[in-house]
Amino acid sequence: MKIRKKIGVYLGLVLFIMQGLTGTAYADNTDTVNTDAAIMGETPPPPPDTTEPVHEPTSYTQDIFFPRKTLKGIYSSADLYFNIPDYWDVKYVYAQIQYDVSQLLEGKRSSVTLSINDVPIQSYRLEYQNGSSQILYVQIPMSEVRTGYNTLKITAYARLFDEEGCVDEESGANWLRIDEASHIRCGYESKDPEHRLSYFPYPFMSTYNPTGEGLVIAVSDQASNGEIAAAMNLMAALSTDTKERNDIQVCLLSDLANKNPSRTIVISDYENLPQEYKDRAAKAPDSTENATVTFTDDAQGKPLLLITSMADESLLEAAYMLMDKSRTSQEYTHAATVEKGSAQIAMDATQKNDMMAGHYTFEDIMGSGMSFVGPFHQENYLYLPVSKDFVLSEGGKIALKFRYSENLDFTRSLITVCWGEVPIASKRLSKENASGDELNFEIPRDVIGTSAGSIKISFDLEIADMLCTPRQSDMPWAYVSRESAVFLPSSSDAALSFDLQAFPFRRDGRFNDVMLVVSDAPSSGELNLLGQIVAMYGNGVKPYGSFLVRRAGAFTEADGDYNLITTGTYGSNPWIPQINDKLSFRYTPDGTGFESNEQLILSKEYAGTIGIMQLIKSPYALNRGVLAVTGSSSETLLNVERFLRESRQRSKITKDCVIIAPDSSATAFQFYQTTAGKKEPAPIEKLVRNKRSVIFTAVATSAMFMMLIAVIIILLRMRSYRKKDEK
Repeated sequence: MKIRKKIGVYLGLVLFIMQGLTGTAYADNTDTVNTDAAIMGETPPPPPDTTEPVHEPTSYTQDIFFPRKTLKGIYSSADLYFNIPDYWDVKYVYAQIQYDVSQLLEGKRSSVTLSINDVPIQSYRLEYQNGSSQILYVQIPMSEVRTGYNTLKITAYARLFDEEGCVDEESGANWLRIDEASHIRCGYESKDPEHRLSYFPYPFMSTYNPTGEGLVIAVSDQASNGEIAAAMNLMAALSTDTKERNDIQVCLLSDLANKNPSRTIVISDYENLPQEYKDRAAKAPDSTENATVTFTDDAQGKPLLLITSMADESLLEAAYMLMDKSRTSQEYTHAATVEKGSAQIAMDATQKNDMMAGHYTFEDIMGSGMSFVGPFHQENYLYLPVSKDFVLSEGGKIALKFRYSENLDFTRSLITVCWGEVPIASKRLSKENASGDELNFEIPRDVIGTSAGSIKISFDLEIADMLCTPRQSDMPWAYVSRESAVFLPSSSDAALSFDLQAFPFRRDGRFNDVMLVVSDAPSSGELNLLGQIVAMYGNGVKPYGSFLVRRAGAFTEADGDYNLITTGTYGSNPWIPQINDKLSFRYTPDGTGFESNEQLILSKEYAGTIGIMQLIKSPYALNRGVLAVTGSSSETLLNVERFLRESRQRSKITKDCVIIAPDSSATAFQFYQTTAGKKEPAPIEKLVRNKRSVIFTAVATSAMFMMLIAVIIILLRMRSYRKKDEK
């Protein structure tokens, strides 16, 4: 400390002499920031811009909010990703950052820098201001904004000080907290879709209509199996863009006028298609197998998408084409022909890819390696390309290849890997391995059966002498190479529970052997409810899964090796009475309500007003599930449909059975054991499981018993001989 004080005195003396030589007078309020910065060899950044940018008004704005984030250490950063859809005509983009900083911050040499897609655009000074939150604005140049995903990086350079100077060893006090009110604002106009299929799902779904209100998916009044299958897959795909509420409707064509749609998707076998729609199709299907897709307008000039084919099974292939962005992006006109069998080619490729499912390199995921720059604790996230139904199985492995600078304090520097936020491995860094180090390990068993959206990789890059050193932003450093890999096998063994919402109806992001069992003459109400159920399970679904539809009257046990979904009342759906004795809450003999069970006594009046979602084990096949959404009347099922449209309501669907009352209250029950609650196997089951051990024990015991008898016989004979000799 004495040495630093002496240095300060000498610097002050030099400044005084310079003032005298130049004749320049420095008042008490001189810009000491500039002076200190000059001494340190740095140009100080300007103070934050606290004025919101002014722009010409646009028809639409979109705000992308930051997650709450705290940056710690001298040099740290955070990324925010935002997407610019191809139908946006963007007029301006700016960021509003609301933040707090440590009261120990050295404002003369601390700064924050914002970059867009790795291009620095602005740096501002960081200063503590009496504990108050601060706001800064930064205009993002349109020349750096691109269609698709963009990255806004916030990099903080935070130094500390005390009454005698800077003390950066206490790196936990170097912090910048970004509030969740921080956001990026985009002002844009919507482009004319020009009836181009390449824009799909726009204009049928858009960012300025996030609930899908006004969109109706209609099938013919005959509602063939292929029409329903295609409609449900499109419903699932389009519902991915709905957030707080899903207002997309599904109905029969005869009920379309009652829905007053602003955008319509019609799916129909060609022979079931009314003439007015045949006249609007670009062309009739050119064979008995192919399907056609036409983007046109209806009689009121509103957007209309027509999907039709002479082959019922080809309608689902057309839906898969629309769900596959790599295929729709090739369709620059208003009409497309989908050849029968094209989906099978994609399915075969999917099956080949599934053989390597879970094997990823950093290059596969990020397109590059991962960089860490600056002293102390640095962390970055590898966001995993897994679907929402992913659950980690045994055998997961991570193999990291990395290098780092040689100027570290290797007694305190290390790498740490976390599954989500759970630490799973770490390793101390060493000078001899600085140019090429590795960390290979198997993921611990305690995180098997869990899911995570990211893997966090952290480096603690400690330097022996950081006291009062000037900024050196490019050192120390660490780099994880693009060849680093993760193996994340997906588990197919999970308990039947709404808490694992995608299981068992989805696997690896696709529908997993799903069969809808519908009534023989489905109504618009039934289709609408099925649409909401499929949307719940299909959020983010990929095309080319396994998805079928069966009429209840045509269902046989041979169709049982599927994960089954059905809905209706005891009288409207003839398949429900067949599984009634398997339901957790069974119908009364007259079908007007539900019976009580060991978990709940139902009053007769209440039992006639509720809808119930019941997830049960399939009575037809092992490792399959049945979801029955049942009610005593069409009104109770309508209550369930309204309930499912709200995302906050869907969060109440837990365990394996949920009663939904007319007031939208939900009560959950658990009838099947979860994986964590398995009972101890029965004695007979233990014998079967350990048959070889039991046989070995029985044989060994028998042999020992026979040896014991032989020894006893020998001893008895020896005794008898002795008695004879004594006589």
